[in-house]
Amino acid sequence: MLLLNLTRWPSYLLLILAGVAAAILAFSTANLFTYAMANVGFIREFGIDAIRYGAALQMIELFIFGAIALVCWIIFKICEDILKDRYIIWANAQNNISNVKKKSPKKS
Repeated sequence: MLLLNLTRWPSYLLLILAGVAAAILAFSTANLFTYAMANVGFIREFGIDAIRYGAALQMIELFIFGAIALVCWIIFKICEDILKDRYIIWANAQNNISNVKKKSPKKS
């Protein structure tokens, strides 16, 4: 799938978008675990009535929001690693160029 090929997208843009999305989802899902545990307690206490009132749907929504936040964070970390590797390659190339210039004989 071409859409999921990270080398096709500009890494800086993807890093920024994934970072912003992960930050927004992290703030909006800060109490995700608390909501999930309260939902489990509600289901345990009221059983099938809780499911009829939408506890199962809410649990599915919580899993989806958690999965989206996790995917955004993983994309952010992948882009960060790609950019770090590109920077290391660039820095080594710059270092090699400066070493070659130092070693070349000076013209008089």
